Amino acid sequence: MKWEYRDTNIPGNGKDIIYAEGKFWFAHSSPCGIAYSDDLINWHDYNFDADKISSTENLAYGNDLFVVSGNSGSTDKTYFLVSKDGAEWEYKILDTGENFSMNSNTCKFVNNRFVLITGYYNYNISTGIRNYTVVQFFETINGDEIIRHDFKHVGPENMSIMDIAYGNGKYVAVGSTGTILISSDLDNWKVIDAGTTKKLVGITFGRNLFVITGADGIILTSKDGVNWTKQTSNTNSYLIRSRYGNGMFVAAGYNGTILSSLNGDEWQNEDKLLNNVIYYGLVFANNYYVITSSKLKNGNVPIMLCQVSREVEYSENEALYVFDKNLELLGVIDQFISLRWRRKYYESGEFELVVAPYENNLSLLFEKDRIIIRQDYTEAGIIDTVELTDDGKNVQLSVSGKFLSYLTNRRIIKKTINFKGNVIDAQKKLLSEVTPLSSEFEVEETTLESKLIEFQCSYKNLYKYLCKLSKYGNVGFRIVPNIQNKVFRFENYVGLDRTSSQSINEKYCFSTLRKNCEKSNYLSTSVNKCNYVLVGGVGEGSDRVLVEIKDGDASGFDLVEVFVDAKNESNTNLTSTEYKNILTTKGEEKLSSGEESIEVTASGNDYKNKWDLGDIVDIEVENCNVRQSLRITEVEEVIENGKREIYPTFGQPLAEDFELD
Repeated sequence: MKWEYRDTNIPGNGKDIIYAEGKFWFAHSSPCGIAYSDDLINWHDYNFDADKISSTENLAYGNDLFVVSGNSGSTDKTYFLVSKDGAEWEYKILDTGENFSMNSNTCKFVNNRFVLITGYYNYNISTGIRNYTVVQFFETINGDEIIRHDFKHVGPENMSIMDIAYGNGKYVAVGSTGTILISSDLDNWKVIDAGTTKKLVGITFGRNLFVITGADGIILTSKDGVNWTKQTSNTNSYLIRSRYGNGMFVAAGYNGTILSSLNGDEWQNEDKLLNNVIYYGLVFANNYYVITSSKLKNGNVPIMLCQVSREVEYSENEALYVFDKNLELLGVIDQFISLRWRRKYYESGEFELVVAPYENNLSLLFEKDRIIIRQDYTEAGIIDTVELTDDGKNVQLSVSGKFLSYLTNRRIIKKTINFKGNVIDAQKKLLSEVTPLSSEFEVEETTLESKLIEFQCSYKNLYKYLCKLSKYGNVGFRIVPNIQNKVFRFENYVGLDRTSSQSINEKYCFSTLRKNCEKSNYLSTSVNKCNYVLVGGVGEGSDRVLVEIKDGDASGFDLVEVFVDAKNESNTNLTSTEYKNILTTKGEEKLSSGEESIEVTASGNDYKNKWDLGDIVDIEVENCNVRQSLRITEVEEVIENGKREIYPTFGQPLAEDFELD
């Protein structure tokens, strides 16, 4: 990692740092205040009244609210600050139940709520030994309604709580003399044996792992918050903070010490740029690790920053890589609650991702138009919906959206286009006639062959017409991100024929007897069946141009007739033959023997190895008495609770998003 030092020109000692509303923000003491910057170069400052908070130490953001706490400047009240915009601040009071003020050691936004922690102790005046300690956990969602949870520990031990984290449904708080507390509701706490009496100062959660840092370079890790392992840090420095982001942990503290680890077990020292300083605040956001520090000799707050631009690497676990619109890597999601990834041959696919609202996940996913890429997958998703849900116990962050090809839904065809050629060239023609999707957009050259078509279109939605052409020509299309060249590429593809009737490609048959599919669902409907189409073009009465299209010689009950009104298709500058060909294409779109589809639960081992989206395969589903050769038109993949299910759909599913005419 390559670290860089910058002087913020903000006086004081740097404290907590966060990323919110497109800016970095840090608290500072001596003087009390908040500074912000959108470029990590130019910083702007707000100062606070030190009579109520003598030292601004802690800063958090969530639910469109900033919260600041720290050391009290009052003698009888404990204050904290809230703001909607980071500019106008309002003082609030924590009801401690006591008539003296307390310092707030931490303020964190975890599990969709702010948690502020104070505490006090009672001691024997004659002996000076503590009788008990009361730790107070305050939770608030909006800064107005505040709930206090008291935890009383009887005994002489010092139990000052310094930090808190949330993961796997548990709150874990850490503090002096090796204190670790665990709770599922902030109300009922259990003391955990840390195996040490050293002061524990910071805790973070990432990669399904709690990481604690503290005095004398101590680092403890745990997956469940109960059983802890001491790791080798190779330092004796007092470690104040650790954070997880972009697939790695970073810890920082006294003497300009910075450590990094990819797994939480093995740590390495980063090169020191500053000595005799205390690193306090630490955040990963917007592709940067940023650390705040105690003041320099000139009295200003310095920051250390490291831009992280790791290449997309293979992970032994499922990993999701988050990029911005410029295809710059922002970070990695390597732990999630569930993922639904639905690929479609004729349309844009869609996805839904559910994660815990940890700091790393919020910074990466809470903005729309972020791009999600899976390793070993061609398609990529773009976030269009963000939802934060709270059932009273747990909070989940859900993001969903379409695949990149759905970006074409943001464009319309603004002119009349007459086209004669093949389907692939038709799609390229339409793309060339609309406002570019991006300054970095290219269309792949291909030698693929496709069905001939002749049509006229104007003032249409580009995406819907691309899908229409795709179904007409049995050709898939997608927009693929080229990470190396930072461009978006439109490409066509055609699935392979893997049926038993051919000898070029490896054959594949879905069969319940072969035990590579189960839980079948068969659908056949003649609702949209049509075998005779009469298309009416320009003209009135006997002068109207009419074209008949038939599929076979059906009669009686078997004959299904449909009329297509195509008056809007202009014949200007077209020969009679060219115009009738356009009307014929309109009619052919309506010809249908009905919809037929089969859904099964398939073996994941063969997916993308022996069969893939768009392939034509044999299907033998004995319980439905179905034996056919059909195209794989959709593949839905669901990963939840460590279990992976594959649901391919064969045939022609019913249209979901648009009419074909």
